[in-house]
Amino acid sequence: MAEAVEVEPSPSRQTHPPSSTPYVEVNCTSSGKTRRFAAGTEAGFAVSLINGKLKRTEPVALHIEAVKYGEESIAFGPISILVNFGNGWKLHTVISSGKFILNKPTLYYQW
Repeated sequence: MAEAVEVEPSPSRQTHPPSSTPYVEVNCTSSGKTRRFAAGTEAGFAVSLINGKLKRTEPVALHIEAVKYGEESIAFGPISILVNFGNGWKLHTVISSGKFILNKPTLYYQW
C-alpha cells in the first residue's frame, strides 16, 4: 500500500481563512473613491482596475498597502491576496511622489 503524502500549498497560492465579509475595500488615494473587490482578489488585478477608472490627470497607483495609525504599513505584492487585517486597518493605493533619485548625486529626476 502506498502512503499518503501531504503536499504544502505554494507560498504564492496559500489559502487564507474566510473573511467576515465577502469583499475588501480599497481607498484610491488619487480619486478619493473607495473600491470594493471580492475576497480572494489579487492586489495586481485590483491595481489594474483602479488605474483603469482614473481620469487622465490623476496619478496611477503603484501598489496597495494596509495602514493603521501607530503601525508599520504592510505592502501587497502583485500576486498577494487582498485581506482585511481587522480593526483600524485600512487598505489604500500608493502613488508616486514624482521624485526619483538614482545613483546619488549624479542622476536626479523630479516631475
